[in-house]
Amino acid sequence: MSRDDDLEYSELHSRDRSITLTTDAPESPDEEGQLSYWLSKMVTPADQQLAAEIDSGHRLIRIGLGFLGALFGWLTIIGLFQYDGQNRVNLVYLLLVLVVLQLSLTGLTLIAMLPQSLTRWLPGFHSFQQLLRWFSPGRLQKLFSRFMPATERDGILQLLGRQQKIYAGIGKWQVFSWSQLFAVAFNLAALISVFGLIASRDIAFGWSSTLDIDPDAILSVTNMLSWPWHAWLPASVPDLQLIETSQYFRVQNTAVQVSPEVLGHWWPFVMLSLLFYGLLPRLLLLMFCKVQLGAAYAHAFQHFPGRQELLTRLNSAVIETRASEHESNTDAFISASDTEKPQRISEALILINWAGFEFDNTKLLDDLMSIGQFTKKTMFKAGINCRLEDDEQVIAEISKLDAGAPIGLILKAWEPPLGELADFIADLRKIGSPQRMIYLLPLAIKSQALLRVENNDLQEWQRFAQQLADPWITVHTIMSGDAA
Repeated sequence: MSRDDDLEYSELHSRDRSITLTTDAPESPDEEGQLSYWLSKMVTPADQQLAAEIDSGHRLIRIGLGFLGALFGWLTIIGLFQYDGQNRVNLVYLLLVLVVLQLSLTGLTLIAMLPQSLTRWLPGFHSFQQLLRWFSPGRLQKLFSRFMPATERDGILQLLGRQQKIYAGIGKWQVFSWSQLFAVAFNLAALISVFGLIASRDIAFGWSSTLDIDPDAILSVTNMLSWPWHAWLPASVPDLQLIETSQYFRVQNTAVQVSPEVLGHWWPFVMLSLLFYGLLPRLLLLMFCKVQLGAAYAHAFQHFPGRQELLTRLNSAVIETRASEHESNTDAFISASDTEKPQRISEALILINWAGFEFDNTKLLDDLMSIGQFTKKTMFKAGINCRLEDDEQVIAEISKLDAGAPIGLILKAWEPPLGELADFIADLRKIGSPQRMIYLLPLAIKSQALLRVENNDLQEWQRFAQQLADPWITVHTIMSGDAA
């Protein structure tokens, strides 16, 4: 689609028509099948090479983050299970790190995942989410990106380009997926390390605190944590006797000894706590992120700028082909003047008369819709000769309409775009769907007739659209050849 920006409409129409006319084209495909078939015909060896390089880079990132997560998990357990045969392994440390801290981090991850549509009404919440995402382990992928081939890094940057917003959802869930992969590797390595230490060493567990904590309170905590498995593994639920026996004090008389075998009975509880509150939540989050990542890919495919124009070209080619079967002149339905026409919108637009043109009691608007092949959903007046309060009222009225309905801004082609228009478009972006198409319609009008837009004026509006860095904003021109 990016390469198509450099092609004339006549070239695009001819190319896409020939793709539709190929013998292996599906007869009655849905939109997704039609676009997939088009992509299969358009992909180049260079595209396939870039895809292979990106896949290789992602594989490197997954392996690297998995290794780092496993290393951190192993080091954490080694630090927590320091046992020299005299002092006991403090269960308070274990539960704080392996349960409380892990659940807290999981909760913060869920907060960071919340969509902006649910949090935009909370002041400062978006900044808090961005801060949480900045500390996400998935961002360590930049460390491994340095090992990618330079051509791959450059290819990704070139692929994104102005389309950064299209891939925002993909990037978000890709980073979250990598973060959960790191966390899964951490917990899996921690679980294996715990089992290895318990199997190879005689570890005595105990609990101690400067605070005056009653063993009954500890029993309540362990019963709560053991709830997921208490019914089918009752032997792994600590009882009051084990809790009382395991309590120790730093100045305790060393002559008083407790059987190490009794103190070792904590290990099933420790491992199951790590499994249920560390590994399983992260596995579920990883699967959730994978589903969301797939949905983000599908969403980008379904809302890619230029998709509707492409489908219009493909489907118009089908209609022309069917009609030509009953006509002696097979090319009569696509004349030279037809192929010179710009791409059609073929949608019902919310029109905003920013230029202040007079459309009342004239056929100018009908001509504009007929030539551009779009219809009017409703029309507002803003911008020139309007107050700021009027512009705000227009935005408020549009917010009550269909959130995905495309918008057409009628502009004076010869007047350069100003900051007020950019601010107005930014306010429009705050309402409705982020993928709502906004068509900039610069017009040249004289004596209530549409004229050709000068190339210099058109380039000025195209530069303005590029500076907005919004892939769902496009410049749509009406040419004099259409009006004729």
